[in-house]
Amino acid sequence: MRRETLIVGTLVVVFFLSLVLAIRYGAVAIDFAHLDKIEKNILFQVRIPRVALAALVGAALSLSGLLFQYVMQNPLADAFTTGAAASSALGAVAALVLGAEALVLPSGLCGAMVGLFTVFRVASFRGRLLPVTMLLAGIVVSTFASAAISLLKFLHEDSVASIVFWLMGGFQNASYGRVGLLVLVIGGTLIFLWKRRLALDLAAFDDATAVSSGLSIDRLRRELLFLGALLTSVSVAFSGIIGFVGLIVPHILRLCGFYRAEHLIALSLLFGSTFMLLADLAARSILPGGEELPVGVLTSSLGGLFFLYLLIHRKRQLYEMD
Repeated sequence: MRRETLIVGTLVVVFFLSLVLAIRYGAVAIDFAHLDKIEKNILFQVRIPRVALAALVGAALSLSGLLFQYVMQNPLADAFTTGAAASSALGAVAALVLGAEALVLPSGLCGAMVGLFTVFRVASFRGRLLPVTMLLAGIVVSTFASAAISLLKFLHEDSVASIVFWLMGGFQNASYGRVGLLVLVIGGTLIFLWKRRLALDLAAFDDATAVSSGLSIDRLRRELLFLGALLTSVSVAFSGIIGFVGLIVPHILRLCGFYRAEHLIALSLLFGSTFMLLADLAARSILPGGEELPVGVLTSSLGGLFFLYLLIHRKRQLYEMD
């Protein structure tokens, strides 16, 4: 208990430090003690909405990864490896090239749901989910979605620059409206999950144990799939593709000894927000002259290395799971 308390306390401290640093530093360093008119505009119209959106997207992606891992009973599942992110991006890009920006969010949600349903059906055999098969199905869906996005870019050359920039992931288009919508989506998801936290603990076991305890596991999986797709599609619509956050965060928390749903839910939000704040701060600070790296490039690089580490060091366990 003392070790867990120390980890939680450290996470809280690091989160608030990351929040202050992310607000203070960037292309323009802000001195909170001496704010002129320009710095006030930068702070309240640019920096605060961007930092808030980054923190919320990190929380949403971490939570969606946790939900997909419950559904698939696989610690390697997240919005990226299940194909949900790429499918959502395909739906959003289709809306962009058609000039229907108002439909980016619902189109992204439809794309994510279609992709997840495909993966779920392919990875199911006689009522049992095959974890490694699920990963392969996710790769197939992601590949198809990426190919379809490339085709749309080829057919709509005038939109290529904006699509590519958006797909690499970032928070340049942050606004208080987007922040408010994400707060509502995450808040509603948390209310539902908190009421179902005991069911989530049962779902972590095998299906026979969950069913014998009176849990409708199929219904729970459908609900979690929808919530995971909703969190993913909102994140993708507002920030583009930012991969592997949902894989890294819940897995590290489990390595630290957190297994109960109520702990994983709360700490995934906190850790995911901190991770994204630091990633966005690094993206704004690494290059000289105020240039920015795409946040998705950083998170995908870290996530790819982490994913490779898991595959190498957990080969035997993954083989036995399928």
